[in-house]
Amino acid sequence: MRGDAETTRATGSPPALRRGACPTLAAPMQTGDGLLARLRPASGFFTAAAFLDLLDAAEAFGSGRLDITARGNLQIRGLRAESVAPLSAAVARAGIVPCEGIAVEVPPLAGLDPSEWADPRPLARKLAERIADSGLDLAPKLAVIVDGGGRLHLDGVAADIKLVAGAADPRPVWHLLVAGRPTGVSGSVDAMIEAAMSVVADIAAYGSAARARDLPAEPLPPGSSSLALREAAMSPVGRFDLGASVVLGVAPAFGQMAAHIVRPLILAAVAEGVSAVRLAPGRAILLVGPAGWNTSVLVSLAASLGFVVHAGDPALRIDACAGQAGCASGRIDTHAVASHLIAHAPALMDGSLDLHVSGCAKGCARPRVADLTLVAMSCDGRPGLSIVLGGRAGDSPVATKRLEDGPSAITALGQRVAETVEKGESAAACLQRLGPARIAAAFSAARFNGIDHAGL
Repeated sequence: MRGDAETTRATGSPPALRRGACPTLAAPMQTGDGLLARLRPASGFFTAAAFLDLLDAAEAFGSGRLDITARGNLQIRGLRAESVAPLSAAVARAGIVPCEGIAVEVPPLAGLDPSEWADPRPLARKLAERIADSGLDLAPKLAVIVDGGGRLHLDGVAADIKLVAGAADPRPVWHLLVAGRPTGVSGSVDAMIEAAMSVVADIAAYGSAARARDLPAEPLPPGSSSLALREAAMSPVGRFDLGASVVLGVAPAFGQMAAHIVRPLILAAVAEGVSAVRLAPGRAILLVGPAGWNTSVLVSLAASLGFVVHAGDPALRIDACAGQAGCASGRIDTHAVASHLIAHAPALMDGSLDLHVSGCAKGCARPRVADLTLVAMSCDGRPGLSIVLGGRAGDSPVATKRLEDGPSAITALGQRVAETVEKGESAAACLQRLGPARIAAAFSAARFNGIDHAGL
């Protein structure tokens, strides 16, 4: 870390990011509100004291705004070129060692959850060391997961390479998946490290930007082992009694929070015996407390601070960026749009749709395809709100309205779905049946009485 800081001081600006790279403390990324650095602790958790120190550093050297990403990483926003080195030094003083190179991810309750088939952390550490020592030129966003199972397993999180524990006697057997596809390869820890490294080498042979999807798909060999299907992972929001510890999961609305808002929550948690903070896919904070911990007081405090405390909260179903409130590139108040969607188009909130609200065409909160995206775009030379179906924020919209008409357009679309959805039909199936033309017509309908026209 010292070398990175010295480089920053010498050049006056952080090193340029390689295209497709993930922003780090050593190489932050320019965004609409300054530089952004992503932090993933090598240990997989923050001590509560270190997390409080990190909040102080985010305010001192950035804007004090933080994000939790869809994969459970922490992002510190609003940095300046001259504040990156002091932030790195503050992180080091807090005892936080950032993960460097290709991260090998594990479930957020790894090592705590008695329902997991195996603790994935030892295997993950060995595999990370082998990848780092290989010297291979790999895509910065190459995703590797070692999943021991449990309540918050990572079946729903995409990866280039995934090792998944399955039941066996007397020891768990690890199964290899490549680009989400089972390979039929399974075995012990040592055998699967070699199998995974073979895939890593195959990917590297296709070039430094290659991903597992670039490899040819191979048929399963006859008689190969299969991985049993398991129930979907639980929401990370809620109370988890793990025997030796109790974990409380809460989520900042749309994954974004201000340091001065989260600080009183962490301080109160420490007073109740919380020792560690973990971050989870699904943009959640997990507070690790003592056995038998009664979390009711902290849940009430979290709710009063604006955190999501119920697993069924529709805010968890929407990916939304910081918007104009936290990013100079944002052209709309994305949180207001998302809140209007929840309040005035409940027919769309049944959980069947991937929903995205973006302040600009970059679509930072959700780079992948969404079923329905609301994005800021120009409309007749004025600020507007567009709807994109089955695409990304920068794709061609099916309809665009002036921004002041956005609330009524959202409400009209929600009413159209509510009026036409058939018994037992999901919102996703209803939109599929309606088709782009009728969806565009509903969204483009003129304003009418009875609809809240509050500006976005």
